[in-house]
Amino acid sequence: MAIKQKSPAPPAESPVNEPLRLTHPDKVLDPATGLTKQQLADYYAAIAPHMLPHIAGRPLSLVRCPNGAGKPCFYQKHVASTLPSGIGSVKIKTKTSGGVAEPYVTLETNEALIGLAQISVLEIHPWGSKNDDLEHPDRLIFDFDPDESLAWTTLTAAVAEARQRLKKLGLESFLKLTGGKGLHIVTPVEPMLTWLEIKDFAHKFAVAMEAGNPQLFLTKMTKAARTGRIYLDYLRNERGATAVAPYSPRARLGMPVSVPLPWSALTETSRPVFSVHDFDSWRSRLRADPWKSMPSLRQRLDPKKLAAL
Repeated sequence: MAIKQKSPAPPAESPVNEPLRLTHPDKVLDPATGLTKQQLADYYAAIAPHMLPHIAGRPLSLVRCPNGAGKPCFYQKHVASTLPSGIGSVKIKTKTSGGVAEPYVTLETNEALIGLAQISVLEIHPWGSKNDDLEHPDRLIFDFDPDESLAWTTLTAAVAEARQRLKKLGLESFLKLTGGKGLHIVTPVEPMLTWLEIKDFAHKFAVAMEAGNPQLFLTKMTKAARTGRIYLDYLRNERGATAVAPYSPRARLGMPVSVPLPWSALTETSRPVFSVHDFDSWRSRLRADPWKSMPSLRQRLDPKKLAAL
């Protein structure tokens, strides 16, 4: 996916398909499956009750692909007049904003999520903190990014090891497909530590895993060194960083989806794959949402316990 940092011209308005007003609802957004803009809107409508608890009330980065998957896309994180109805804003100061608080995209409602289909949003990436407490993240995210030559069972064994290490620290965690070749472990925590403290914890945790098996794990981004190894990306845990939302599509041909998994999925012999196009074949999984308890889980991260690893 080629991503550029500029906005396209807004589409011409010709409202159709009430109650959501879509222009060109039959426009194909995924040439690999024939998925249309209307079908993407229908997917967002169906998945909203399951995705919203994990993205509502957070700053978001949106990946917009005006010409569909496999074509040039761009990130949008600031509010603009071209955004659909229901999109809100949260003011954030960054190192590049010159001390000025800028309006970042956020949303709260089904209407706003469904409306993202109108502007061809194919990926949704939330911050790891909420709008009402931006400086204190409420989740840890570890991205296990394997070299393509590695077997699925090698990746799942590595993720199972990380889960046990987190358990030793008194932390329950949750699993999901990234929609690519990797897996995410997400650990909810009480928003008490700063971004620097959270990032430091995540770094030390990843380094401990690397030290235990340097032939398999890598904590530096050097692509040349990744052959046959798993890159432990802890940088999702810094201010302004994002990670793909649960149930978000990915802007790739076939439009795979980042789907939460039960921990029992680690015993499967091959990587499961889900897409927006085949949603009807896997929507029954939503009856037993493996992340259902995450929003209500309360646990504290104690950096001092890292010595136990």
